[in-house]
Amino acid sequence: MTKTLTPPRLQDLPPPPQGKTGWPWTEEVDRSGALPGEHHRWPWISVLIPSYNYGQFIEETVRSVLLQTYPYLECIVIDGGSTDQTLDIIKTYEPYLAYWESQPDGGQTDAINRGYHHCTGDIFVWLNADDLYFDPFVLSKVASLYLEGYTFIAGECQNVDVNGDYIYKPADGKSRPTTFRKYLRYWSSLVLQQPAVFIAKQLTDQGFPLETDLYYAMDYQLFLRVLSQNPKSIWIQDKLVRLRWHRDSKTMGDGSNRSPQEPEVPEVHRIALAESRHLPDSWQRLLFRVQAFDYLTLSPLLRQQPTVGRVLDQLWHRPTLLLWPLSWKILLRAWLKSVFPRLNNG
Repeated sequence: MTKTLTPPRLQDLPPPPQGKTGWPWTEEVDRSGALPGEHHRWPWISVLIPSYNYGQFIEETVRSVLLQTYPYLECIVIDGGSTDQTLDIIKTYEPYLAYWESQPDGGQTDAINRGYHHCTGDIFVWLNADDLYFDPFVLSKVASLYLEGYTFIAGECQNVDVNGDYIYKPADGKSRPTTFRKYLRYWSSLVLQQPAVFIAKQLTDQGFPLETDLYYAMDYQLFLRVLSQNPKSIWIQDKLVRLRWHRDSKTMGDGSNRSPQEPEVPEVHRIALAESRHLPDSWQRLLFRVQAFDYLTLSPLLRQQPTVGRVLDQLWHRPTLLLWPLSWKILLRAWLKSVFPRLNNG
């Protein structure tokens, strides 16, 4: 890996496809004077892009990294052996990539682990190949906060559709301040917006490698491992990433790999149990395990229409559920639907 790459200018990059305008296709900001102060102090940022058959998006993703006003970055692309136009696009931008490869792998988590070995910066982030940075100033903002001593920097995402147009989602790309103990309680935590979380690499070094069998929650595992180190954290109300929702994304899915049972819940549950070892004493670890299995029991009832008898059966076999207001809400809902059958169609 070389850290002497010259950041490209807009005119250095391939011309945009027909009909593509705006950021990051036809807009560039003057970089002169973008970084005040002594340049040798600025941190290097490693941006890892795991990819597989996202040829319709990856060029925009890569351009949004390369055209940042921040020059101290390394862009690394790990492709899983794509069979679409991805490889041709990567080769086009090869002169400006710190490292890239394309070969079959064990999935996204495996690609992230492999790519991490090539990350040498002070700050680490991974950007999915269908997402892009919100504007040219993202990395400059992150680097400035890092120089203020922050080692866990979380921003917001703007949800966009396949065409890049804004779409509303309930969480609307926001996250809120959290700690290891709060984030461990996944049933009450607002999910961190993974592409908009930048972490000091000295902390992520303690979190890698990630478990390669993880399909949904590899970011949850990494964030828990980092938060357990009590980083100096900051949450900023700035849009840093455009998070794309489309039929083939894990977030949205096309139904082929997802079910109405939210299959990520057992995976997140397993990770939470494993990482709970970082809790300070055995009593807290025991209490957490009870709460985690309580929620795992309640979770299916939230997405179904259980009968009163089934809810009471669960409460009988697991009396700790009586301490959850959610249990009483589910029981009340089941009772109302038994008394007023029309509510079953509501």
